[in-house]
Amino acid sequence: MRLIVDQQLPPVLAGWFCEQGHDAVHVRELGLTGAADAAIWTEAARDDSVVVSRDEDFVNLLRNRGGARLVWIRIGNCTNPALLATIRHNWTAIEQRLAAGERLIELRS
Repeated sequence: MRLIVDQQLPPVLAGWFCEQGHDAVHVRELGLTGAADAAIWTEAARDDSVVVSRDEDFVNLLRNRGGARLVWIRIGNCTNPALLATIRHNWTAIEQRLAAGERLIELRS
């Protein structure tokens, strides 16, 4: 499974996903820093990648265009270590839901 980590999330998250055995990149590694959400979505749709983002605009792209999947992080302002701990704690369940074919997964605190 390929994951694309959006710009408002820390690049270290992509590294953690790689440690879990996934092909993961941060948008800056793709040369998409500052790119429009539609450009990021188009990149993800090429191979049914999973966008990991806090941005609600991706929900609309998923509904209107399809073609990729989304893990929508809906956790309030927190430190990067707290954010990563929450993702780590929930990751097994998220992986299972993605494997079952879910296209939109919301992670709330």
